[in-house]
Amino acid sequence: MVLDIDLFRTEKGGNPDIIRASQKARYKPIEVVDEIISKDSEWRRARFQIDELNRLKKICSKAFIAAKKKNVEGDASIVEAPSEVLNNIFSLNEGSLSDFNCQQLSHISRHIDVVNKNIREEMEQLETSRDAILKEIGNIVHSTVPVHDDEAFNRIEKIWTPDHGYVSEDEAKSLPALAPKGHSHVDLVIMLEGADLERGAGVLGSRGYFLRGPLVALQQALVQLALRMLVSKNYDPLYPPVMMRKDVMSQVAQLSQFDEELYKVEDNEDVKYMIATSEQPIAAFHRDEWISREALPIKYAGISSCFRKEAGSHGRDTRGIFRVHQFEKIEQFVLTAPEDSWRMHEEMLSVAESFYQALDIPYRVVNIVSGELNNAAAKKYDLEGWFPGSGNFRELVSCSNCLDYQSRRLKVRFGQTKRLDEATEYVHMLNSTMCALTRVMCIIMETYQTETGVEVPKILREFMPEKWNEFLPFVHTYEEVQAKENIAAKKRGKGAAKNA
Repeated sequence: MVLDIDLFRTEKGGNPDIIRASQKARYKPIEVVDEIISKDSEWRRARFQIDELNRLKKICSKAFIAAKKKNVEGDASIVEAPSEVLNNIFSLNEGSLSDFNCQQLSHISRHIDVVNKNIREEMEQLETSRDAILKEIGNIVHSTVPVHDDEAFNRIEKIWTPDHGYVSEDEAKSLPALAPKGHSHVDLVIMLEGADLERGAGVLGSRGYFLRGPLVALQQALVQLALRMLVSKNYDPLYPPVMMRKDVMSQVAQLSQFDEELYKVEDNEDVKYMIATSEQPIAAFHRDEWISREALPIKYAGISSCFRKEAGSHGRDTRGIFRVHQFEKIEQFVLTAPEDSWRMHEEMLSVAESFYQALDIPYRVVNIVSGELNNAAAKKYDLEGWFPGSGNFRELVSCSNCLDYQSRRLKVRFGQTKRLDEATEYVHMLNSTMCALTRVMCIIMETYQTETGVEVPKILREFMPEKWNEFLPFVHTYEEVQAKENIAAKKRGKGAAKNA
């Protein structure tokens, strides 16, 4: 993932001030922009010298041939060019080279090769150093993104409820649909016997779970609904590999993700990374390809298992199945022509909204503040569902426009082939969650809970087994679940005291 280096070059039409302003909006250091410009200037100076040396090499070869034809061997004892000539190699020209014999010209030619090799090594080091910094510069933040580093200042764009449709923030405050009620998904999943967390923790450890009975059926119903809706909107279902080579993963994930998010699988020197989202392998699906305008947009419905360390979420949502190390997810991923990507961003958000409206789940859409955007996103919407049992909004969907930030490094180019004297264009890449299944089941449990169980949303019933096609009954009471949790908490407390 990387910005176009020409954005840093004023003589190429770039404007480094735009990058500085974007870095400032991201609450990231702006000094790195000048560092890149400095290293790029040195790299371009070295590249100019390489071009000049290649030109001198050709001139030297011509001078050698001319001397040979004229039989100008000169003094055979003089086989080396004067040191002042070698030390000022870039000042040579056709006229000055005509003064030397064949032996001296051979010596100059060999010296050009040595200087060329040394400068190439310097240029490679400069390029590596420059690009390492460039890869950590975030995408240019869009002008409509609220500038702040605290998510409490995310801008609410819209609020929707089943009975009232879109409402204002003031109207939302008095709506029963957005009032706290009932139990949390943490308790409901146990009351339904929809997951076995104890046995899951025994097998996997923290955040492990076995999904059971009614929630297995509910999960599959959600998959079918999401796929049906996406296919009806011309999305092509794609089931990607769940492991990626390190070199490919590094092209789609930023450095911080490797430590905080991604699991690594090693077999001697063969290193693979488990995917955190199908966005990662799908972004690489068209790697090193040219895509014609006529073929765009290309829309994929990614379905995959996802694996996340959740290292940055220590202590958060440790109970239940809301935040887990392994889950299934349906993802929208779209490649567009550059001029169409902002329209597509709104369209993808609308597709995600239609899914939650079909489930009659109240939600709000927020515009994420600049300081919380990942490097790839120029702008990101989150769709946050209302969890009545928990009494708050929680993220269900992230919808991002990454422009050409990902495609540039993956070399997914726009057009047939590069035309003479025209800059290469790259497709724009966008991604949006459709349905992170464990999270959506959590909000369904809270939204549709009754005294005796959980109603199945009407739109899902055709996909459910007859046993659960309308209703998921509780197997345990809330009081039983609480009593069991109190006992478990006491055991955890004794264990902690014993190990202290």
